[in-house]
Parts: sequence; C-alpha cells; structure tokens
Amino acid sequence: MNFSACLNRFIFTTAAVTIVSLAEVGLAKGFPSGKAGFESHVKPFFQTHCVECHGPDKSKGKITVHSLDGDLAAGQELERWEHILDALEHGDMPPEEEDRPSAEDRAAMVKWIESGLRDYVKKASKVAVETTTRRLTNIEYQNTMRDLLGFELELIDDLPVDPDKPYHFNNTASFMMVGPDQLVRYKEAASKAMASAIVDPEKPKIHRTSAKWEHGKPGKGGLTRAEIGIYQGPGMGSKTVGLKSWPKTGEFKIRVKASGNIPAGFKEVPLRLVIGTSLRHDSGSGTYQEVGVIHLKNTPDKPKEFELRGRIENIPVQPSVTHRNKVLPPSITITAQNIFDNGELNDHRKSGFDASWSTEAPRVVLESLDFEAPVAEVWPPEHHTRILFESPLRKTNSGKYAYEVIKRFMTRAFRRPVARDEVDHFYRVYKIYDAEFDTLEQAMRETLAMVLISPQFLYHTVIDATAATRPYELASRLSYFLWGSMPDKELFELAASGKLSDPAIIASQTRRLLADDRAESFVKNFTTQWLSVTKAKTVNINRDLFPRFLYTVHLGERRGQEQLFRPTIRDYMIEETIGFVGELIKNNASVMNIVESDFAYLNEPLAVHYGVDGVYGLKHRPVRIKPEHRLGGLLTHGSVLVGNSTGSAPHTIYRAVWLREAILGDEVKPPPAEVPALADSAGDSAEESVTIKDLLALHRTKESCADCHVRLDPWGIPFERYSAIGKFQPMVPKDGTRVRGFSLKADKTLDGYNKYLKKIFNIEVDASARVPHGPMVDGMPELKRYLIKNRKKDIVKNVIRRLMTYGIGRELTYRDRFEVEKLLKQAKEDEYKLQDMIVSICQSPTFTGEKPKK
Repeated sequence: MNFSACLNRFIFTTAAVTIVSLAEVGLAKGFPSGKAGFESHVKPFFQTHCVECHGPDKSKGKITVHSLDGDLAAGQELERWEHILDALEHGDMPPEEEDRPSAEDRAAMVKWIESGLRDYVKKASKVAVETTTRRLTNIEYQNTMRDLLGFELELIDDLPVDPDKPYHFNNTASFMMVGPDQLVRYKEAASKAMASAIVDPEKPKIHRTSAKWEHGKPGKGGLTRAEIGIYQGPGMGSKTVGLKSWPKTGEFKIRVKASGNIPAGFKEVPLRLVIGTSLRHDSGSGTYQEVGVIHLKNTPDKPKEFELRGRIENIPVQPSVTHRNKVLPPSITITAQNIFDNGELNDHRKSGFDASWSTEAPRVVLESLDFEAPVAEVWPPEHHTRILFESPLRKTNSGKYAYEVIKRFMTRAFRRPVARDEVDHFYRVYKIYDAEFDTLEQAMRETLAMVLISPQFLYHTVIDATAATRPYELASRLSYFLWGSMPDKELFELAASGKLSDPAIIASQTRRLLADDRAESFVKNFTTQWLSVTKAKTVNINRDLFPRFLYTVHLGERRGQEQLFRPTIRDYMIEETIGFVGELIKNNASVMNIVESDFAYLNEPLAVHYGVDGVYGLKHRPVRIKPEHRLGGLLTHGSVLVGNSTGSAPHTIYRAVWLREAILGDEVKPPPAEVPALADSAGDSAEESVTIKDLLALHRTKESCADCHVRLDPWGIPFERYSAIGKFQPMVPKDGTRVRGFSLKADKTLDGYNKYLKKIFNIEVDASARVPHGPMVDGMPELKRYLIKNRKKDIVKNVIRRLMTYGIGRELTYRDRFEVEKLLKQAKEDEYKLQDMIVSICQSPTFTGEKPKK
C-alpha cells in the first residue's frame, strides 16, 4: 500500500489510550514554527493519528513518522515530509467509518510543514541543484540530426531502445546516460549520417523506374487495369512496382498520375505509397517505409500529378534469396495502396474470396508511377554545401579551410560557441584522417563523425547561471522542450544578443515554437508518455465479443488475425489523443478540456466507431459533439479505454490507476508481492468476464486487498459503461456469450445486425460508486462533473508538474514545490489556458535558471 494512502487513514489508537484533543491544545488555531511547534503539536498529532500504521511496530508503505525529529531547517528527511504534506493536502482518508481530524487541524499541520519547507528552500537556494546532465533521447537525436544536416534519416532503429516507464518521461536525467555499447551504436549512426551528408564531387548516376496502367482497359474483378479497389485477393487493394536499380544514398522522388473513382455518397479515396520489401499478407512478412498519403478528390476525367519524396537510406531492402536453384538479387518494391476505410471493411464479403464490394466502394485510379534517385536541383546538394561551404580558402589554404569547416560544424552541433581548444582537438583528429585518405570529403566525414559522438553533442547542456554560455543553454532548453530538437537560427541569434532572458522575448519565442510544425514532435512525445496510451496497440482483443472492431484477414493461415501493412483503428485512436492535446495547445483552450470538452478529434473510422455522423475521410479534425455521443475530454478516448481493458472487459483497476496517475497526479504504487492478483482471488472468470465490478467485490474480501481497493475501485467503476474497445455500452451479454460478426445472409443490413446485438446485449451495467470522501457518482457524466467541481486544482497542478518535468528533464522535488504553486496561481488568473501555461513555465526561474526574485 502506498504511503499517501496509508498516512491519510489517520488511524486512531485504541480507546484505552488517553488522547489529548488537538483542538484543546490549540492546533486548529495555529502553533509555533520549528522544533517548538513539533514537540508541542506535530508530535502529538502523529501519535494520535499515524503511529499505529507508521511507527516502530508497523511501517505501511515502508514509511514511519515516529522517528522524525521536526528539524526541517537542517534539511533532514525533506522528501518524507513532502509525502506527509501531500497526504494531508489531499485529505482523502481515513475511511469514512473512522473518526477524522477537522479541516482546521489539517490546515494547521499543512501550514507548519509548508513553513519549514519554504524556509529551508530559501536557505538552500544558494546550493547547487542536482545535476540534470542527460543524453538526447532517440527522438531528440534523430530530430537534431535532421536539423543539423538538413534532411531526415531514420536512425532510431540503429540505437538502443529508450527506457519506458508508464506515466513517466524518458527524457529525465535519471534515465538518460550513455554506456560503452551505446557509444558504438552512436558511432555507426554518425558514420552513416556523414556518408549521406557529404557527397563525392562527381555527379552520380540517376536511377529511374516507370510503370503505366490503362484506365480504359478491363482488369480483374470488374475493375479497370488502373483501378485499385479496397479488396483485392486475400489482402488490401494494391499495385506494386519493383525498382530496377537504386543508389546507396540520396533523395528520391515518386511521381504519380492519379484520380479517384468515387461513387455517390462518398467524398474521397486515399492513395498510400509505401516502399521497402514485398508485403506478404499470407505470412505477415514484410517491412516498409511510408512515403505519404494522397487524399484523392479529383475524378478520372481530371487526373492530377502528385510528387512525394524521401531518402533512399531509410528504405528496407529485400535481401538476396535463392528460389528454385536461382539466386534472386536484392530488391526494393513500391506498393500503392487503397486504404479507404469507412468503418465497414469487415461487412461486405459474402465469402473469403469475395471482392465484389471493390466495385461499389471508392477506387484509386493510378495511371502511372515514376521513381527517380538521387534527386538534386544542384550538385553538390545543399546539405553538402552547408558543411563544405564555398570559399577560396579551400584552394589557397586548405588547412585553414578545414579548421573553419570544423569550427562552424561544431558550433551548430554543440548548440553554443566553441572554445579554441575544442576546435584544436578535432582539427588534430582531422589531420590524422587527412593523412590516411585521398580527399577532403573522406577525411571530413570521419572527423565530423567523431564530433557527433562527443558528449557535447550527445548530452544536453546544463543551465548554469554563472556560465557565459547560459543564453545558449536556455535556447536549447526551449527548443528541446517544444521541438525535441536543436535551436534554429533565430534562437541562436537571440542568445548571442543577450535578449533571450527577457520574459517578453521568451513568451514570443515560446508561441513561435509552438506554432511551428516541429512542435508536433513535442505534442506526440509528451502526450503519449504522459497518458501512457501506446499500450492500446498491444491489448489482445476478444474477437468473439467484438468481431467488427479489427479489420481481419479473411483467408489462409492468418484468417481472423488483424490485417497488416495499413493503418488500424487503434492507430487512429492514438492519433485522436495526440491531436486532441495539440488542438488545446494551438487554440490556447482551458486545460480542463481534458476532463470535458465540446469537441472530439476524429476521422471517419473513429466517428463510425463512436456513433458520430457526418465525418468523412481519414484526416483527423475537430468535430463538435452532442451529449448523446457520450464523448468529450480524454476520459472517453479509445486509446485510454482500450489500453486499460482486458480486451474482453473494461478493467476497473487499470482505468482507476490511469485516472489517478495521468489526470489527478497521484502516484499509485504497485501492489505488494504478497497481494494476490485479481485473477487469483476472483478465479479464472477474470480473464473472460465482460464486467469486473462484481469480481472486485470478491477481491476486496481478501484482507490484504481491501485497504487499497476501497480507495482505488471507485475511480474505475464509473468507466464500466465503456467497453473494452472504447465504445459506450450500457448493456452487455451474459458471460460466455459469443457475438458473431455481420452476416449478409442473416442480417441483410447493418440495421439488422444492430437489432441482433440489442437482443443479446441484455444485462444492464452498474457504473455507480461512491468516490472516496465524496458523493455517489453514476457513470462518466457524473464522474466528470465531480472532477471539474472538486478536483480542478489537482488536475491543473498535475498538468503543470508534467509539463515542467518534461521541459527541464528531471523529476520535481520539494525545491520546486513553491514555484509550482506560483504557476498554479498564474494559471488560474489566465483561466487555465494551456498555451499560456506553457509560456509561464518557460518564463519561470526553474526553467530559465534565473535566480527567483525576492
């Protein structure tokens, strides 16, 4: 059991013990600070309320209070005191059946502890804060290489996997260190990058491949030769083009001439281009890189040309294989896909081989496809000349030219001005390689690869108020917070001018960075780690209960498994959550929209899934919602609901933990090893049941489980009317019921199928619970109202803490407590607007490294 939960019980000692009323000794009226107040009031408070569970005989949560001496000024046990303070402020315990101290008594205790902490923080502000030295995360590394070199290379797969801890950020100093094995990987990635960035002087051979299809000539299954239907054989509709040859490095372009054959009632058809190995739907094998998606609205009588680009280095290559005693050379395949999805992909096959719906659904008309690589409007390309710049020095003084090349590159790579001795070091490295290789290009590739494995590149710089480079370090902190990448030219120039410390400049730069496309990286990484939503993709969905949720293979050994090589409903759910948070930031909306909002962020498959009409196409967009949609805020997002389910049922505990951790900001400790799992206490039915509330009641009969679950379960039970696939579902079938998919023969239409579902979904879901020390709430609407009315401060404070932790790259401590309180007060004045909140964080002394104003 976690300490916060235990401490809040304030268990009273037995009646045989004489207890002095705290009100009688004046606690409610306030009491002396420091040691005097501890001896006269705090110690008796602990003895009365806490020692039974957190004393010499018992230490629940491995926390005791009997050994505290009350000398906060000495800086002892401050983290333990902060735990106590948090527990007192929440006031969730003890259980309602036990006596509780008055609100005045709790307030007096809070005031005493806060006073002691505040005095110590002021005194300790002159002491260096814990180091925040940390390496770049893999995403930050790739983004930095992109902005440093001027093109996108997929390097993440070449690096060790970043750590992953639910509801925590992987960019914190405690996670981000570099070991010897990682350094080898970084050297390989740096060499790969420099081989692409610096080209040879000679113009390369151009590789081209073309294919054409005639729209007027009949093809298979009622389609023309140029059409791609949604169904085509066992997999999705597609056409493939094998490349005849390709370069090792460089940019490629794919130009297509395409249109859409769009029947009445439909708006568009999406053409997706991927490139890599051959994609085998029967075996599920194949790897690829997406080049892009074109949303076709033009008709065949008005075909258009579209161009997409990428880097050939990022493309998976099919290795050489031997087939029928013949050696097949390595190959690359371009696959053009029709990824139309209106939420009915499982509903139109009369048999596994039936593809007749392809003639009724939107079709892609692909008349030609041309591949060319490498592509460069000038040679050498811009990414080469930004490193090996034009200068007469190259011919007149090659050594001085090389020195200047290294200095310029290091300045950008280190994100600050570089010292002469730093440049001298790498110039000596260059001289070694220059003697080994024939050309400047070869020597410089090796030299700059060494720059890219130096700590000054791989690690974030730490803001030091006394350092001359502090403005550059602040520029990096801003850009890595909001872009996940290095500063751009404007930030560098502001740092050089000394203007970046101006709060008004910080505000304008924060809003500029947030308006840039590069901020999408921040929104995605912050949101997915804060809310821990990517686990939604790993839940094993019970297809007997939810046969229409996943688009499945209809034939062969993989029959019934999810279709590969195309976006899935779960991908769209995660995009929904990321896009929703992005909309709040972009529009400077109130952070309380995370609990309840008047819009959702949907595309057509999601809208159909949730029961929202009038949304067409695969592009996500804000959609106004009505009360009957049962949506709004994050609590009803499919990514949250699916990720915190069993795949068969909503998981009350998972959803309760998510709400407390991600939204309320509580730290929910895992159960002790001796506590049985739900399946062990409730039986095998826990794995198959469609509702868990009754099983939890059985689980709570175990003494070791009851204490935690009485405070945890009520937060998850109001989610019960949302199924394992994230749909509002007030009725469920009996346990063990198998739900069939849509049958054309039995149902005729989708309305007929819905009637069948209503017939077997005949057990009403009970989603009512009494929240700890609060009212009864019945279902999601009442839970949302309670959170908005009673827990707004906790919710806003949690978001501030999350943003600040992510922004400064370390966990917050007691030192940051009072700065968070200031930001909370400022947020209230700003009506809790999320973009304003981010600006205030970026202006705060904790973020900028400035000394707080007295």
